[in-house]
Amino acid sequence: MKSYQILLRIVLGNLIMAVAVNMLIVPSHFISGGSTGVALIIQHFTSLPFSWIVSAINGIMFCVGFLFLGKKFAATTLLSTIIYPFFIDITAFLSSVELVRDPLIASIMASVMMGAGLGMVIESGASTGGMDIPPIILERKLGWNVALLMNIQDLLILSYQLTYSSLEQIICGITFVFITSLSMNQVLTLGKSSLQLMIMSNRSQEIRDLFIHTLDKGLTLFEIEGGYSQKENLAVCALVERKELYLVQKEISAIDPKAFIIVSKVQEVRGQGFKPLKNNRF
Repeated sequence: MKSYQILLRIVLGNLIMAVAVNMLIVPSHFISGGSTGVALIIQHFTSLPFSWIVSAINGIMFCVGFLFLGKKFAATTLLSTIIYPFFIDITAFLSSVELVRDPLIASIMASVMMGAGLGMVIESGASTGGMDIPPIILERKLGWNVALLMNIQDLLILSYQLTYSSLEQIICGITFVFITSLSMNQVLTLGKSSLQLMIMSNRSQEIRDLFIHTLDKGLTLFEIEGGYSQKENLAVCALVERKELYLVQKEISAIDPKAFIIVSKVQEVRGQGFKPLKNNRF
Protein backbone atom coordinates (compact mmCIF):
# COMPACT_ATOMS: atom_id res chain seq x y z
CA MET A 1 0.00 0.00 0.00
CA LYS A 2 1.36 3.43 -0.97
CA SER A 3 2.15 6.06 1.66
CA TYR A 4 -0.65 8.41 0.63
CA GLN A 5 -3.15 5.53 0.83
CA ILE A 6 -1.94 4.69 4.34
CA LEU A 7 -2.25 8.32 5.42
CA LEU A 8 -5.73 8.53 3.90
CA ARG A 9 -6.84 5.44 5.86
CA ILE A 10 -5.48 6.87 9.11
CA VAL A 11 -7.19 10.22 8.54
CA LEU A 12 -10.48 8.58 7.53
CA GLY A 13 -10.35 6.21 10.50
CA ASN A 14 -9.90 9.07 12.95
CA LEU A 15 -12.68 11.05 11.28
CA ILE A 16 -15.10 8.12 11.62
CA MET A 17 -14.23 7.78 15.32
CA ALA A 18 -14.73 11.51 15.91
CA VAL A 19 -18.14 11.46 14.21
CA ALA A 20 -19.18 8.44 16.30
CA VAL A 21 -18.18 10.25 19.50
CA ASN A 22 -19.93 13.55 18.76
CA MET A 23 -22.99 12.25 16.95
CA LEU A 24 -23.77 9.22 19.13
CA ILE A 25 -21.65 8.74 22.26
CA VAL A 26 -21.70 12.24 23.79
CA PRO A 27 -25.44 12.94 23.21
CA SER A 28 -26.48 9.52 24.54
CA HIS A 29 -24.27 9.74 27.67
CA PHE A 30 -23.46 6.04 27.83
CA ILE A 31 -20.22 4.83 29.38
CA SER A 32 -17.11 4.11 27.33
CA GLY A 33 -13.53 2.94 27.73
CA GLY A 34 -10.17 4.30 26.59
CA SER A 35 -9.40 8.00 26.22
CA THR A 36 -13.04 8.65 25.30
CA GLY A 37 -14.13 7.20 28.64
CA VAL A 38 -11.57 9.26 30.58
CA ALA A 39 -12.71 12.39 28.74
CA LEU A 40 -16.34 11.61 29.57
CA ILE A 41 -15.44 11.26 33.26
CA ILE A 42 -13.60 14.60 33.31
CA GLN A 43 -16.40 16.32 31.40
CA HIS A 44 -18.95 14.98 33.91
CA PHE A 45 -17.23 16.92 36.70
CA THR A 46 -16.15 19.98 34.71
CA SER A 47 -17.55 22.29 32.06
CA LEU A 48 -14.53 21.94 29.77
CA PRO A 49 -15.19 21.26 26.06
CA PHE A 50 -14.86 17.60 25.16
CA SER A 51 -12.32 18.32 22.38
CA TRP A 52 -10.04 20.15 24.85
CA ILE A 53 -10.06 17.20 27.22
CA VAL A 54 -9.29 14.71 24.44
CA SER A 55 -6.46 16.93 23.18
CA ALA A 56 -4.96 17.12 26.67
CA ILE A 57 -5.17 13.35 27.21
CA ASN A 58 -3.67 12.55 23.82
CA GLY A 59 -0.93 15.15 24.27
CA ILE A 60 0.07 13.83 27.69
CA MET A 61 0.02 10.21 26.53
CA PHE A 62 2.06 11.13 23.45
CA CYS A 63 4.75 12.68 25.64
CA VAL A 64 4.74 9.64 27.91
CA GLY A 65 5.03 7.34 24.89
CA PHE A 66 7.88 9.40 23.45
CA LEU A 67 9.69 9.31 26.81
CA PHE A 68 9.37 5.58 27.44
CA LEU A 69 9.03 4.07 23.96
CA GLY A 70 11.19 6.33 21.79
CA LYS A 71 10.91 8.25 18.54
CA LYS A 72 9.86 5.32 16.33
CA PHE A 73 6.76 4.59 18.38
CA ALA A 74 5.96 8.28 18.75
CA ALA A 75 6.04 8.69 14.97
CA THR A 76 3.22 6.16 14.57
CA THR A 77 1.03 7.99 17.09
CA LEU A 78 1.77 11.58 16.08
CA LEU A 79 -0.79 11.84 13.28
CA SER A 80 -3.66 10.44 15.36
CA THR A 81 -2.61 12.58 18.34
CA ILE A 82 -3.06 15.70 16.20
CA ILE A 83 -5.99 14.93 13.92
CA TYR A 84 -8.30 13.04 16.31
CA PRO A 85 -8.82 16.02 18.66
CA PHE A 86 -9.04 18.27 15.58
CA PHE A 87 -11.84 16.12 14.13
CA ILE A 88 -13.53 16.00 17.54
CA ASP A 89 -13.53 19.81 17.52
CA ILE A 90 -14.81 20.36 13.96
CA THR A 91 -17.55 17.72 14.31
CA ALA A 92 -18.73 19.02 17.70
CA PHE A 93 -21.86 20.47 16.03
CA LEU A 94 -23.07 16.90 15.47
CA SER A 95 -23.78 16.53 19.20
CA SER A 96 -26.89 18.69 18.67
CA VAL A 97 -28.13 16.49 15.83
CA GLU A 98 -30.66 13.97 17.14
CA LEU A 99 -29.92 11.07 14.82
CA VAL A 100 -31.59 8.40 16.97
CA ARG A 101 -33.57 8.60 20.18
CA ASP A 102 -32.99 5.07 21.43
CA PRO A 103 -29.67 4.94 23.37
CA LEU A 104 -29.22 1.22 22.68
CA ILE A 105 -29.44 1.76 18.93
CA ALA A 106 -27.05 4.68 19.31
CA SER A 107 -24.56 2.46 21.16
CA ILE A 108 -24.71 -0.19 18.44
CA MET A 109 -24.22 2.37 15.66
CA ALA A 110 -21.40 4.08 17.56
CA SER A 111 -19.60 0.80 18.27
CA VAL A 112 -19.69 -0.25 14.63
CA MET A 113 -18.28 3.12 13.56
CA MET A 114 -15.68 3.23 16.34
CA GLY A 115 -14.53 -0.33 15.60
CA ALA A 116 -14.28 0.44 11.89
CA GLY A 117 -12.23 3.57 12.56
CA LEU A 118 -9.91 1.81 15.00
CA GLY A 119 -9.45 -1.07 12.59
CA MET A 120 -8.50 1.26 9.73
CA VAL A 121 -5.89 3.05 11.86
CA ILE A 122 -4.34 -0.13 13.27
CA GLU A 123 -4.41 -1.90 9.89
CA SER A 124 -2.43 1.01 8.46
CA GLY A 125 0.41 0.25 10.87
CA ALA A 126 -0.28 3.30 13.05
CA SER A 127 -1.38 3.69 16.65
CA THR A 128 -4.38 5.56 17.98
CA GLY A 129 -2.29 6.70 20.96
CA GLY A 130 -4.29 7.90 23.95
CA MET A 131 -4.91 5.40 26.73
CA ASP A 132 -3.44 2.56 24.63
CA ILE A 133 0.05 3.80 25.55
CA PRO A 134 0.28 2.89 29.29
CA PRO A 135 -0.44 -0.83 28.68
CA ILE A 136 2.07 -0.87 25.81
CA ILE A 137 4.74 0.64 28.09
CA LEU A 138 4.12 -2.00 30.77
CA GLU A 139 4.25 -4.71 28.12
CA ARG A 140 7.55 -3.43 26.70
CA LYS A 141 9.20 -2.80 30.09
CA LEU A 142 7.81 -5.60 32.27
CA GLY A 143 6.62 -8.17 29.75
CA TRP A 144 3.00 -8.06 30.91
CA ASN A 145 0.22 -9.06 28.53
CA VAL A 146 -0.88 -5.90 26.70
CA ALA A 147 -4.38 -7.19 25.84
CA LEU A 148 -5.03 -8.11 29.48
CA LEU A 149 -3.72 -4.74 30.67
CA MET A 150 -5.96 -2.86 28.21
CA ASN A 151 -8.97 -4.87 29.37
CA ILE A 152 -8.18 -4.14 33.03
CA GLN A 153 -7.67 -0.44 32.26
CA ASP A 154 -10.98 -0.22 30.39
CA LEU A 155 -12.69 -2.10 33.22
CA LEU A 156 -11.43 0.48 35.74
CA ILE A 157 -12.54 3.37 33.51
CA LEU A 158 -15.96 1.79 33.00
CA SER A 159 -16.29 0.94 36.71
CA TYR A 160 -15.80 4.55 37.76
CA GLN A 161 -18.49 5.68 35.34
CA LEU A 162 -20.91 3.24 36.98
CA THR A 163 -20.96 5.43 40.08
CA TYR A 164 -22.93 8.19 38.36
CA SER A 165 -24.56 6.44 35.38
CA SER A 166 -28.06 5.02 35.05
CA LEU A 167 -28.73 1.34 34.37
CA GLU A 168 -29.68 2.19 30.78
CA GLN A 169 -26.38 4.02 30.23
CA ILE A 170 -24.45 1.10 31.72
CA ILE A 171 -26.14 -1.47 29.47
CA CYS A 172 -25.56 0.70 26.41
CA GLY A 173 -21.92 1.23 27.40
CA ILE A 174 -21.22 -2.47 27.83
CA THR A 175 -22.88 -3.12 24.47
CA PHE A 176 -20.72 -0.41 22.93
CA VAL A 177 -17.44 -1.85 24.27
CA PHE A 178 -18.31 -5.41 23.21
CA ILE A 179 -19.43 -4.59 19.66
CA THR A 180 -16.52 -2.18 19.13
CA SER A 181 -14.10 -5.05 19.66
CA LEU A 182 -16.02 -7.30 17.25
CA SER A 183 -16.28 -4.56 14.63
CA MET A 184 -12.57 -3.76 14.83
CA ASN A 185 -11.61 -7.42 14.43
CA GLN A 186 -13.86 -7.72 11.38
CA VAL A 187 -12.15 -4.73 9.74
CA LEU A 188 -8.68 -6.08 10.57
CA THR A 189 -9.44 -9.45 8.98
CA LEU A 190 -11.69 -8.23 6.14
CA GLY A 191 -10.83 -10.10 2.96
CA LYS A 192 -8.00 -12.03 4.64
CA SER A 193 -9.74 -14.92 6.34
CA SER A 194 -9.69 -18.28 4.62
CA LEU A 195 -10.68 -21.87 5.30
CA GLN A 196 -8.13 -24.61 5.91
CA LEU A 197 -8.96 -28.09 4.66
CA MET A 198 -7.27 -31.14 6.12
CA ILE A 199 -8.15 -34.08 3.87
CA MET A 200 -7.50 -37.73 4.70
CA SER A 201 -8.04 -40.10 1.81
CA ASN A 202 -6.64 -43.26 0.24
CA ARG A 203 -6.55 -41.32 -3.03
CA SER A 204 -4.46 -38.40 -1.78
CA GLN A 205 -2.36 -38.22 -4.97
CA GLU A 206 -5.46 -37.71 -7.11
CA ILE A 207 -6.68 -35.02 -4.70
CA ARG A 208 -3.22 -33.43 -4.92
CA ASP A 209 -3.54 -33.31 -8.73
CA LEU A 210 -7.02 -31.78 -8.34
CA PHE A 211 -5.67 -28.85 -6.31
CA ILE A 212 -2.59 -28.25 -8.45
CA HIS A 213 -3.88 -28.80 -11.99
CA THR A 214 -7.64 -28.15 -11.77
CA LEU A 215 -8.10 -25.69 -8.90
CA ASP A 216 -4.68 -24.03 -9.36
CA LYS A 217 -4.00 -23.97 -5.63
CA GLY A 218 -1.00 -24.85 -3.50
CA LEU A 219 -1.09 -27.50 -0.82
CA THR A 220 1.02 -29.37 1.70
CA LEU A 221 1.26 -33.14 2.14
CA PHE A 222 1.74 -34.67 5.58
CA GLU A 223 2.75 -38.22 6.34
CA ILE A 224 0.17 -39.70 8.71
CA GLU A 225 -0.72 -43.03 10.27
CA GLY A 226 -4.30 -44.15 10.78
CA GLY A 227 -5.10 -44.61 14.45
CA TYR A 228 -7.34 -47.61 13.80
CA SER A 229 -5.77 -49.18 10.71
CA GLN A 230 -2.19 -48.17 11.67
CA LYS A 231 -1.52 -47.79 7.95
CA GLU A 232 0.70 -45.00 6.65
CA ASN A 233 -0.87 -42.49 4.28
CA LEU A 234 -0.68 -38.86 3.13
CA ALA A 235 -2.93 -36.06 4.35
CA VAL A 236 -3.60 -33.05 2.13
CA CYS A 237 -3.66 -29.58 3.73
CA ALA A 238 -4.85 -26.66 1.61
CA LEU A 239 -6.35 -23.17 1.96
CA VAL A 240 -9.46 -22.08 0.09
CA GLU A 241 -11.76 -19.07 0.15
CA ARG A 242 -15.15 -19.52 1.80
CA LYS A 243 -17.00 -19.11 -1.50
CA GLU A 244 -14.96 -21.96 -2.99
CA LEU A 245 -15.72 -24.50 -0.26
CA TYR A 246 -18.78 -26.11 -1.87
CA LEU A 247 -17.06 -26.59 -5.24
CA VAL A 248 -13.91 -28.03 -3.66
CA GLN A 249 -15.87 -30.46 -1.49
CA LYS A 250 -17.86 -31.55 -4.53
CA GLU A 251 -14.69 -32.23 -6.53
CA ILE A 252 -13.11 -34.15 -3.64
CA SER A 253 -16.26 -36.23 -3.20
CA ALA A 254 -16.18 -37.13 -6.90
CA ILE A 255 -12.67 -38.53 -6.43
CA ASP A 256 -13.24 -40.24 -3.07
CA PRO A 257 -16.73 -40.27 -1.52
CA LYS A 258 -15.20 -41.68 1.67
CA ALA A 259 -12.65 -38.87 2.10
CA PHE A 260 -12.45 -37.42 5.60
CA ILE A 261 -12.34 -33.59 5.56
CA ILE A 262 -11.72 -31.23 8.47
CA VAL A 263 -12.67 -27.59 7.77
CA SER A 264 -11.13 -24.91 10.01
CA LYS A 265 -11.47 -21.13 9.86
CA VAL A 266 -8.16 -19.31 9.48
CA GLN A 267 -8.28 -15.73 10.74
CA GLU A 268 -5.53 -14.37 8.49
CA VAL A 269 -3.12 -15.75 5.90
CA ARG A 270 0.19 -14.12 4.94
CA GLY A 271 2.80 -15.21 2.43
CA GLN A 272 3.09 -16.01 -1.26
CA GLY A 273 -0.28 -15.88 -2.97
CA PHE A 274 -1.87 -14.14 0.01
CA LYS A 275 -1.28 -10.94 1.97
CA PRO A 276 2.44 -9.97 1.96
CA LEU A 277 4.46 -10.60 5.11
CA LYS A 278 5.59 -6.96 5.18
CA ASN A 279 3.43 -4.71 7.34
CA ASN A 280 2.03 -1.39 6.15
CA ARG A 281 4.25 1.45 7.33
CA PHE A 282 4.86 5.05 6.40
